[in-house]
Amino acid sequence: MALTLLVLLLVLVLVAGAWLRARQRKRWRYAEERQVALAQIRLLRQLIEQVQRHRGLSYGVQSGERSLEARLWSVNQQVRQLFERCRVYQPRLHWLPSWHLALQLWERVNQPDTAESPEHLLSLQTDLVQALLDTVSALAERFDLVCLGRLAPQAEGQWLELLHNIELLGQSRAIGTGIAANRQNLTVWRERLGQLSQQINEQCYAALARLVSDPELRPVLSQPVRAAEESLDSLLETICELLKEQSTAVHSVDYFQTATQAISAQLLLVDLLLQRLERRQASAPV
Repeated sequence: MALTLLVLLLVLVLVAGAWLRARQRKRWRYAEERQVALAQIRLLRQLIEQVQRHRGLSYGVQSGERSLEARLWSVNQQVRQLFERCRVYQPRLHWLPSWHLALQLWERVNQPDTAESPEHLLSLQTDLVQALLDTVSALAERFDLVCLGRLAPQAEGQWLELLHNIELLGQSRAIGTGIAANRQNLTVWRERLGQLSQQINEQCYAALARLVSDPELRPVLSQPVRAAEESLDSLLETICELLKEQSTAVHSVDYFQTATQAISAQLLLVDLLLQRLERRQASAPV
């Protein structure tokens, strides 16, 4: 009887030990995959930035601002290189429909001597940005990089909201550059720029305010948040001037630069938050 109990106890110890080791290995794999997901997101963030820049430059060039052609060529090469760098993550991205859509859309956008109208090419590139944002969102959801183990998005998880808000700025850069370059612009695009301006005013400032309301983030982000707010002020003022009836005070190149400064200020915040997540992940006990 005693021997039987001893054998059962030994079996239980072995089973418990195997279960604990399997659980530990699973946690190690998840931690490693989470770290890789953050690296993927950092790379996709760069790709989104350059695709948005490509969209603004191409619409400006097609609307008549030929001085942007050299910058468009340079950004096109950067987008090509970033898509190439993403190949290393292809096995991990393969399961995401949004990534396949992004590849298809870039192939259409990047066709040489495309006969697409400026407006259709603008729409294609906006769809491309959205597909990339959907890819990032899917990675963030899978690896809990927004709620961070809680029920609601956490302060450090606001990087994704900022990234979506930046697309409002990106669209306003593209459309506004086209309007400034071509005075024979359509009313529909002026109305769309007005709508984007309103969305920026309603959404972007609120997101920045939530960042500095967090006591842990406030000492680190208060200065870059202030800079981001000031750049938003400048962009919205420029949009207001551009939309005035028969306004000629805004040059397309200057408008593009003003919008780019606002985008860069927001991207800095995204990068700072992602860096904090990477450091947290690297130091987290497994």
